[in-house]
Amino acid sequence: MASTTSNAELVDEYRARTPASAQTFARACQVLPGGETRAVTTYLPYPVTIAEGHGARLCDVDGHSYLDLVNNYTSLVHGNAFAPVTEAVGELLPHGVAFASPHLLQIALAELLIDRLPSVERVRFTNSGTEASLLAARIAVRATGRRRLLMFEGGYHGSAAALLPTSPDVVTAAWNDLDAVAATLDDGVAAVFAEPFLGAGGVLPSAPGFLAALQELAHSRGALLVLDEVQSLRNGIGGEQGRHGLTPDLTVLGKIIGGGFPIGAVGGRSELLELTVASTTDHVAHNGTFNGHLAAAVAGATALRHLDAPAIERLEDSAARLAGRITEGATAAGVPATVSRAGSILNVYLDGPDRLAALHLALLLDGVYTTPRGMINLSTALAPADLDSAARAYQLAFTRIGTV
Repeated sequence: MASTTSNAELVDEYRARTPASAQTFARACQVLPGGETRAVTTYLPYPVTIAEGHGARLCDVDGHSYLDLVNNYTSLVHGNAFAPVTEAVGELLPHGVAFASPHLLQIALAELLIDRLPSVERVRFTNSGTEASLLAARIAVRATGRRRLLMFEGGYHGSAAALLPTSPDVVTAAWNDLDAVAATLDDGVAAVFAEPFLGAGGVLPSAPGFLAALQELAHSRGALLVLDEVQSLRNGIGGEQGRHGLTPDLTVLGKIIGGGFPIGAVGGRSELLELTVASTTDHVAHNGTFNGHLAAAVAGATALRHLDAPAIERLEDSAARLAGRITEGATAAGVPATVSRAGSILNVYLDGPDRLAALHLALLLDGVYTTPRGMINLSTALAPADLDSAARAYQLAFTRIGTV
């Protein structure tokens, strides 16, 4: 077996390979705090600067090509610059993209979401998943007359203060622990917020029957169930709620429903969404200059139409095979590693952040663009040969970082 490469050696090799990215990062630090404007793009010694992307490939400012296993954290389910989306948006642009008026493209996207999600009878658009979660919380508070939100440890519903565990109106319970939920879910809780699997928390699936029992428990205690399908909608025509037979009161959406453009949405029962109707007394006021932005609406509808059942099945099969091959590669290299998976989203686990950082750099050096935390998000643009290349790169990276 080849000798292992230390973290310091990987960093030196990375610096030597990416001088233009280093220069760009130094420039960014003069105008952006920490050289970035999105926390997940940060890693040491500095992030590679991507210049463009096409299909399953990215190119950095140093001219290096990468296989894209990030796909902007699940939002680009068809890869970069997906032709049907770019063509649809291109046709739209000469006719205007934002009006202080309803538009047919907004209606079309809402109709598509309602058609795919039986629990969704009405839709309200926002500009991000965070905004959608905030709106869902306001609707739940108004509908129930309660104030608190129950969320899960390791869960993520956005970066707003009101959605974080430090908020005085947020209580938490252990994931997959129904007894912990029952002990926490009192008559002050307006809604239980849950992802079908913990996404940012490590792609940890729900235990069999947990979500159905959670829905029943929430309703028995007078609380709403808010299902966050921002990441998970890609895993089924009806999202994960369709796979689990759930009927959440409200569903939070984002990412792929914008086809690569900023968007969020809250969908759910008519009587709950009607609380936002501006012509009614004491409504939940909800505004936003770019809510339902037409570029996002046409891009999202186009992306969803191409995400049909066969495409989802191919993504699922590809993810299962890649998870197995990554595990095999780690075993062959003598590296303790596990891979969690929920549909076409995976997460690689190693024993410690330093080793995960080393794996990330080793993959970048071999032309595979993935996340610092180990998350992998597949796209329909990835061909079988691409997945073979990814599996080989992981095995080589495991060999490089070794067992120590």
